[in-house]
Amino acid sequence: MPDLGPFELDTIVVGDCLDVMRQMPDGCVDAVITDPPFKLSQTYTANVDADNLMAVSSIWPAGHELFRLCKPGIYVAMYYDTRILPLALEAMRWAGFKYLRGLTFYRRWGAAHKLYGWMSTSDFILLFRKPADVPYRFYSTDWRHDVYTREGPQEFSANHAAQKPQEDVLHMVGHLSPENAIIFDPFMGSGTTAVAAKKLGRHYFGCDINPEYVEMAQPK
Repeated sequence: MPDLGPFELDTIVVGDCLDVMRQMPDGCVDAVITDPPFKLSQTYTANVDADNLMAVSSIWPAGHELFRLCKPGIYVAMYYDTRILPLALEAMRWAGFKYLRGLTFYRRWGAAHKLYGWMSTSDFILLFRKPADVPYRFYSTDWRHDVYTREGPQEFSANHAAQKPQEDVLHMVGHLSPENAIIFDPFMGSGTTAVAAKKLGRHYFGCDINPEYVEMAQPK
């Protein structure tokens, strides 16, 4: 049975991600798919204020802990705000990860706001890898274009402002991890990563600081 320290496999716990990760053993996860908060207040406006700076700064210690938890050669896929990409890229580089490329999450359907001359309808998904002396490997033959497009409302809504489409996360889980892998999400939110892992025969573990999100995130 995989060792997650004091935590059980296939669970989502309430807690600050740094406190949770510091209790987990080295090299215990096989892939990370996550969507860190861009604002501590979670109001999701275009403003970059003090709350925003406090929230995004957590990526520095979180990146360091993620590097320790990841096995060599595994992938980290991270949704991130286009306004503050340099912060995530530098934090993960400082932690030891290699940046591979960016994917695009395009919201063809849904709300958009004006931002510096354009309508803001997309976020990036940053793909990193923990260095290893083994070839790159992907685990499905479903090679897609590098833009995930949200065409309409989701089949399941968790009433979470930043919920990501389950179809996209399903593809990433299947493409970036083998069967029975442990998929970790330190910012579990609405639980999309856990649901995708369970559907595809992977294990999952994650946490979120908000008890209400943890309660609704448990895969049924």
